[in-house]
Amino acid sequence: MVMQRWDPFGDIVTLRDAMDRLFEQSVVRPQRGAGVSGTAGAKMMPVDVFEKDSDYVIRAYVPGVKAEDVEIGAERDTVSLKVHIPGEIEKAEAANYKWLAAELGYGEVVRMVTLPMPINASAIDAQVDNGVLTVVVPKAEEAKPKKITVKQK
Repeated sequence: MVMQRWDPFGDIVTLRDAMDRLFEQSVVRPQRGAGVSGTAGAKMMPVDVFEKDSDYVIRAYVPGVKAEDVEIGAERDTVSLKVHIPGEIEKAEAANYKWLAAELGYGEVVRMVTLPMPINASAIDAQVDNGVLTVVVPKAEEAKPKKITVKQK
């Protein structure tokens, strides 16, 4: 029988590695290339959506994008955004680099936002300012609250 010296810190490192592995496996990350139907290979664009008075406002970061590179569609209660974000990794010479990390968003990004009420698609206003896309989506007239006056008899 061989005696081995017990190292109380040896198991701690193993436990830490196990916890790191568990955490990495439990965090849900969007898969690269996972897109919306009809946009094969496009990534999903993160957005902020909030309600302001009689409008919905959608905001997204779109670095380096010009207004003409943004496509916006609308139907009933859904707004679709499609943008091509230029990036260094797309260029032909990028293949010559030894990439250590490529986390910045680039390429086709899309987002379908379904809003809680019908919208007025013909009055949507969108602008790009300093890399921030802001889309103001007015609610449809029938979706806006109505004030009903009560008559005295």
